[in-house]
Amino acid sequence: MKFPSISVGFAVYNEEETIKEVLEEAESILSGSGLEYEILICNDGSTDRSKHIIEDMARKFSGLRVINHPRNLGIRATFEDLYRKSRKDAVFLNAADKQWNTAILLDMLPLLKKADIVIASRRNKPYGIWRRVISWTFNFIPVLLFGVRTFDAGAVKLMRREIIERFQLVSKSPFSEAERLIRAARAGYRIVEYPVEVFARTSGRSHAIKLNVLLTALADLMRVWYVVYFGDKK
Repeated sequence: MKFPSISVGFAVYNEEETIKEVLEEAESILSGSGLEYEILICNDGSTDRSKHIIEDMARKFSGLRVINHPRNLGIRATFEDLYRKSRKDAVFLNAADKQWNTAILLDMLPLLKKADIVIASRRNKPYGIWRRVISWTFNFIPVLLFGVRTFDAGAVKLMRREIIERFQLVSKSPFSEAERLIRAARAGYRIVEYPVEVFARTSGRSHAIKLNVLLTALADLMRVWYVVYFGDKK
């Protein structure tokens, strides 16, 4: 098959220990792939040396596009910014903490022949039992309420950009990742998983299970349920 052009984006917040290696690896993989590509990076108000390292890398790799948030806005805002700024046919977003190896993109691309979204679901989840329970719950609820299997909604994904442009999301939390899958599946887009081994976080810090994030995600769940079944009356 003729592969689509690819936007590869990275979310960064205080990743000074890994960001240089991650970007060098991505550039090496993509430049040798024969693909038409772009690399985007969103620095979400890092307070360490991440911004300076990114600026150095942008001078080294002329095709690197950089987005800077003046303050930390969180992973949802960062990913949505990367999604909106992507220009190519398909979009692959990753974090800069080295949990997912960018090289998996080359294995996922052939799956776009029969799918519209490919989820790099985690075979292993290198974190504690509490977060495992939360992850399982938020992946089970879409099956229960919407009849949609999201596999591993918080995992790295490869998807056609038309899906990003088509749906106006209502979620204000990281539940937006699940909402996009729910809406896409119900609209007839095909979702498949590609299980991968992931690595423990080596830098930065996850804020995914803060109480306020969980409460907002629950509110988003109800908001999405209402919109999906009753429509947005506004």
